[in-house]
Amino acid sequence: MIVLVCLESPAPGRASRTALDLACSLPGNAQIVALSAGGSAASQALELVSRWVRIRRLLHLEDPSLDQADFFTMGMVLAEAARHLEASLVFTGERSDDEGQGLVSAALAHHLRAPRIARVQAVRVSDSADTVEVTLRAGGRLCALACHLPLVLTVPPETSPIAPVDGEARPVETLPFAVLGLDPSRLVPRPDLLGTLVPAPAESLRTMSMDEAAAALARHR
Repeated sequence: MIVLVCLESPAPGRASRTALDLACSLPGNAQIVALSAGGSAASQALELVSRWVRIRRLLHLEDPSLDQADFFTMGMVLAEAARHLEASLVFTGERSDDEGQGLVSAALAHHLRAPRIARVQAVRVSDSADTVEVTLRAGGRLCALACHLPLVLTVPPETSPIAPVDGEARPVETLPFAVLGLDPSRLVPRPDLLGTLVPAPAESLRTMSMDEAAAALARHR
């Protein structure tokens, strides 16, 4: 099983670090891949996880277009990376420190066509590795769900500090956009493709009295 953990760049928030810690607690046959997108490969996000002994691969998507991409586009890029890596389980922080609403993970699940489960507390992989049992908090209670893969899990931040396991630093691999079949020039709006705003003809504009405006509103109720 390939497990992908998505980290913010340049530095992961506490929720993302908790997600990474939870992913690394999975059985040893799970191949943990950490991925950051945007900014430089020499970032705190990758420096933080480069010595975690459970991390099998350390990947980075670097392109100027990502610095201008909205949450929906960023989710699409991460979904294409997950699809390329054949990751069946994706972990993210519940909310990033910058975006703060959990919209990137929702967009990721949408583009990956996978269910998204929030407020995950624990994960147990089945013997066949085709389903997982997810423990989450809902309505003030802990609930357990048996879920088929692929799956996107979002993890809330832990209140206690998370200490990474020291090991030998791994090199960072760059994941080219071409491998994902993406054209960076199409990820952000291009002014030359937006056209030109044309003002309405002067003869089509007129001033309405209050009585005329009230009558027009009444007709369209």
